[in-house]
Amino acid sequence: MAGAILLIGVPGSGKSTLIKELLRSQRSETSPTQVISPDLIRESLYGSASEQGRWEEIWAQVQQEFIQAAKLQHSVIYDATNYKRQYRQEAIALARSHGFKPITGLWLNVPLWICLNRNQARDRQVPEDIIVEMYRCLTFNPPSLEDGFDHLMYKEEKRENEWID
Repeated sequence: MAGAILLIGVPGSGKSTLIKELLRSQRSETSPTQVISPDLIRESLYGSASEQGRWEEIWAQVQQEFIQAAKLQHSVIYDATNYKRQYRQEAIALARSHGFKPITGLWLNVPLWICLNRNQARDRQVPEDIIVEMYRCLTFNPPSLEDGFDHLMYKEEKRENEWID
């Protein structure tokens, strides 16, 4: 069965870069990988990833994309901040309900100052107060296996390219 990877990290933590690395390394695998991203859905629905739109509409599209990936037996990378435990648990339940296994969380545990610096260099900047709030929430409620993951790994910026399981 195809697996699901849920990314966890505030804006500027390196999720997009990691996706490129993961897709490059998985080219030889038999099961194609589909990236599901609320930002890409916002762009499709509203013309811009910056437009927050209606979460119910975005979540419905996320659900449809999980269903489609399951039908095609594609693995999934869910590209969202997942900074709240509730968000992680909802995404895990969605993946599990469609038969994805294993479900792996990849937490990009990057210092706040690095995320803020990277955000300043981006074309589409997220307001700093939002990044700070997301970071605070993630720090006080970090991902754990209790969220429902089969595996949980994290990458710390100060340990370049080192994953800890």
